[in-house]
Formats: sequence, structure tokens, C-alpha cells
Amino acid sequence: SKSSEEIKQQNSELSEKVHSLVSKNSAMKLDMEDLHKKLEMAELMIQQFSNQAGSLDANQQLQMALEEKASLETQVAQLSESLHQLQAERDQYVEKLKEERSIWQQRVQQLSEQVHTMAEEKEKHMAQIRELEANVTEL
Repeated sequence: SKSSEEIKQQNSELSEKVHSLVSKNSAMKLDMEDLHKKLEMAELMIQQFSNQAGSLDANQQLQMALEEKASLETQVAQLSESLHQLQAERDQYVEKLKEERSIWQQRVQQLSEQVHTMAEEKEKHMAQIRELEANVTEL
């Protein structure tokens, strides 16, 4: 039962980690969507600036917009990589939970079979005791 409690505790901790990873995953997805929107805005600004006549101020703004676009693309790539890592980690935790569940189901089945076997043996021994008591009484 101590092992069972320890496994329950481990399962609980792993479940909490999975829920935490799922929450992080959702937050990162929202961040990624926000960055995609910013990237689209930057691209629109670039198109607007590139359509205008080439004044120095517009060129500076265009350069800044291009730099912001590059920065946002880098952030999107980093968030995508983090998202993939979190998903892989979550999948590993889920797989580990499944494996542990299977192991404990097998263990419970084995213990159940042992209890059943011991109950049968007890019943046989009780029958032998009754038979021996009857023999002793007869003698």
C-alpha cells in the first residue's frame, strides 16, 4: 500500500506537470498569435512605406519596420520551438503516466490473483482441520 500511495503521489505530480505544460502551451499559442498579428501589421506598414515616395523619413521608418519584422519573426521562431518542446515534454509525461498505469494495473491483477489463491488455500486448510477434528473426535 505504501508503494501504491507513492505511485499515486507520483501520478498526481506528473498530472500537475502535464496541466502546467498545457497551460504554458496555451499561453505560448496566444503569444504566438499576438506576434503573428504584430508581424502582419509590420508587413502592412512596410507595404505602405514602400508605396510612398522615398523621403528620408519614410526610409528610416521602413528600415525600422523591417528590423521590427525581423525581430518578430525571430520571436515567432523561438516561440514555435518552445511550443514544440513543451508538446514533446507533455507527450513524454502522458506516455510515462500510461506506462505506470499499466504496470500498476498488472500489479493489482497479480495481487488480486494471490488473494484469491490464498482464500482457496485457506478454505482447503479449514476443510482439512474440520476433517482432522472429526477424526480426533471419532478416535
